[in-house]
Amino acid sequence: MTKKDKQVLIDGLKKLSADVADLAALLEGIEAPAKTQDMPAEEPAPAAVEEAPVKVYTYEEVRAVLAEKSRTGFRAEVKAILTAHGVKQLSDVKDPDEFAAIVAEAEGIGNG
Repeated sequence: MTKKDKQVLIDGLKKLSADVADLAALLEGIEAPAKTQDMPAEEPAPAAVEEAPVKVYTYEEVRAVLAEKSRTGFRAEVKAILTAHGVKQLSDVKDPDEFAAIVAEAEGIGNG
């Protein structure tokens, strides 16, 4: 996994975490904190980036995530993710390390 892939995954996880916190606050009846575009994103310490555990996905797990997105109306977006990774279908992915990046991109579909 390249540094760029790791950073994309980290950024996606941070956004997902913030979205989940906002959703939890809404469910509790608390107003979510206002987000401003002027706030700089927190930069993780370089050592923290190196030590962050990366979830290792199996083919079956990635397939399940992509299938669910396709079923919920995001078939074109799923195709676009696969095309961006240079494959026509998931079984063409040769490097299992790419699975985490694919899942991170797929989880962003429909959330923004």
